[in-house]
Amino acid sequence: MTRFVRRAFAAVLIVGVVVLAAYAIELILYVFAGILVALMLRTAGLWLRTHTRLWIRCSMTIVLVVFVVVVVGTIWIFGLQIAHQADELFDTISKAYSQFQTKLQQYRIFRQFVSTTPPVNLGATATAAATGLLWMAGSMVLILFLGVYLSTGPQEYMESFLNFFSAEHRAKATKILESLGGALRWWLFGQLIAMVIVGAVTTTGLLLLKSPMAVSLGVMAGLLTFVPYVGALASAVPAILIAMTQSGELALYVMLLYLIAHVAEGYIVVPLVQHRLVYLPPAVILTSQLFMHAFAGAAGLTFATPLMVVAMVLIKRLYFKQDWTD
Repeated sequence: MTRFVRRAFAAVLIVGVVVLAAYAIELILYVFAGILVALMLRTAGLWLRTHTRLWIRCSMTIVLVVFVVVVVGTIWIFGLQIAHQADELFDTISKAYSQFQTKLQQYRIFRQFVSTTPPVNLGATATAAATGLLWMAGSMVLILFLGVYLSTGPQEYMESFLNFFSAEHRAKATKILESLGGALRWWLFGQLIAMVIVGAVTTTGLLLLKSPMAVSLGVMAGLLTFVPYVGALASAVPAILIAMTQSGELALYVMLLYLIAHVAEGYIVVPLVQHRLVYLPPAVILTSQLFMHAFAGAAGLTFATPLMVVAMVLIKRLYFKQDWTD
C-alpha cells in the first residue's frame, strides 16, 4: 500500500510539474537565463582565482564589479545614443519603407501585391516596440540579479537541489549537473566569441561604408548573434532598410557585409569550438527555435539553443550512458 501511495504521489507530482511548466514557461526561462549568467560570472571568477591565487570571494567581487560597470556603462552610453537618435531612426525607417514600396511598384510582378497590402502603421509599431523594450528591460534586471545571487553561492543552491534525491542517487545527479555546467560553459564561450567577432566586423564595416548609425547597428548585430540563424536575419533587416535611404548600392554593400560577418561566424568561429560542445545540427536548432517560439514567444526563441544543449547532454548521460564530450 505504501509503495502504491508513493507511485501515485510521484505521478501526481510529475503531472503538476508539467502543468506548472506550461503555465509558467516564461518565468522558468528567465530562471534558466539567470543560471546562464551565473555560469558565466562563476567561470570568470574561477579563472581569475586560478591566475591570481586570490580567494574566491575576492575574485567574485572583482568580477561582479567589472560586470556591473560594463553593463551600466553600456546601457548608459548606448541608451543615450539611441534616445538622441530615436526620432532620426523612426524617420529613417519610415523613409526606407516608403522607398522600398516605390521601388517594388516599378515591377509589374510586385505592383498588385503592393497595392493590395494594407499600410503599415509605423507609429503603432514603434509604440509596441517601446512597450516590449520596457518589459524586456525589467526582465533583464530580474535575470541579472538572479545570476549575481546564484554565482556568489552556488554550493548552497546545489545542495538544496540535491536534497530532493536519495543518498544513492545524489552522486549520479551531481555528475549530471557537472556535465550540464561544462557543456553550457563551452556553449556560452563559443557564443561570446561569435558575438564579439560579428559585432566588431559589422561595426567596422558599417563605419568604413559610412552607413548611418553604424555603431548602434553593429552592437545590435553582435547582441542578436546570441540567437543563432534567426538573430542574423533580424539584425540585417534594419541595417539594409536604413542603407536604402542613402542608395541602393550602399544597401547591397551592407547586405554583403552582414553575409561575410555571419559566414565567418558559422564557418570559422563555430567549428573551432564545436569539438568541445554537444553537436547540434542546424536543422535541429531551427526546429527547436520554431517550437519554442510557438510555445513561449520571444523568450523561447532566445533560449531554444541552450535548452537543446541541456536536452542533448541529458540524453547522452541518461539514455546512452555517455559523457557529453564522447
